[in-house]
Amino acid sequence: MRDELLIDHLKEFHAKADTSNFNVLDFVSAFGSPLEALAYSYLFWPDFIEFEGMIFHQSCIEDEEDRSRIRVALSEFSTRKEVEQSFNQFMIPDAFFSAGLSTTTEEENVYLAERIAEMWEARLARLFPNKKCVVELQLPEETKEGPTIVVYQA
Repeated sequence: MRDELLIDHLKEFHAKADTSNFNVLDFVSAFGSPLEALAYSYLFWPDFIEFEGMIFHQSCIEDEEDRSRIRVALSEFSTRKEVEQSFNQFMIPDAFFSAGLSTTTEEENVYLAERIAEMWEARLARLFPNKKCVVELQLPEETKEGPTIVVYQA
């Protein structure tokens, strides 16, 4: 059902083109590019970095200033898990898209967040096979905002 709704919305988005009988990959073929796919791969299969025994999404720990903020947070929070949770919190789509925020419905944002969370779970298991990483999806009913992905160690 979700794929049908997504296809319907993509058809509306590309209303000027003949998209009859298109499936999702037909839209990728007709309107996407390998360069964009490569860029999106960093969203769906990101790097995670271990620092001070904690695991962070690559965007959270890019330089010494970020590492310093994490060290400060270690003294402010009770547990390392809380530090990870505070830094590794991503509301979808706001965390990764500044343009086109109004192009998706709330249901599509939840679907996107579910797909990202599944891929991140697999990525973390591959990068850190000896650690128990949790990828938690908080739904809009819980957050009172958009769907939010939170990453931490159990």
